[in-house]
Amino acid sequence: MSIAADDQPYLTRAEGFLGLGMSREAEAELAKMSPSTVAAPEVLVVRLAVYQEERRWAAMQAAAQKLATLDPGNSQWAVSLAYATRRAESIEAARAILMDALDRFPTEAIIPYNLACYDCQLGDLGAARQFLDISLRLAPEMKPMAREDEDLKPLWDSPETAC
Repeated sequence: MSIAADDQPYLTRAEGFLGLGMSREAEAELAKMSPSTVAAPEVLVVRLAVYQEERRWAAMQAAAQKLATLDPGNSQWAVSLAYATRRAESIEAARAILMDALDRFPTEAIIPYNLACYDCQLGDLGAARQFLDISLRLAPEMKPMAREDEDLKPLWDSPETAC
């Protein structure tokens, strides 16, 4: 599905508004688009960002699920789906999404990083440490972020698993 030429200016303005942190204005531009365009991947990407900005987790979850279905080879949609699912449902449900994604995207450092965060929050520090180690092997530049991530705080406080 592609965007009709008449709808492209709305998408462009929506992206601009979103870049300025004006999510309501971005959504208003998207609302002007023709019904045949609203499910286009490019539009869903902007909707997903709007929903995240507005903390509309169920809507973000639905947009991420559609994107993951339309573009299953893009790991970002699994990560976004897990992010929204954590907030809309539970950490356990988000973790299940990322465990599946880990098998499909074994070299994407953000997936084991987020699994480390989830396992920390669930109290499984051993698994969290293992996932964080995998993540940092794939992307060592993430270490400063890990040292400041509140979700990983239980690892900071544990001598056995300290970052």
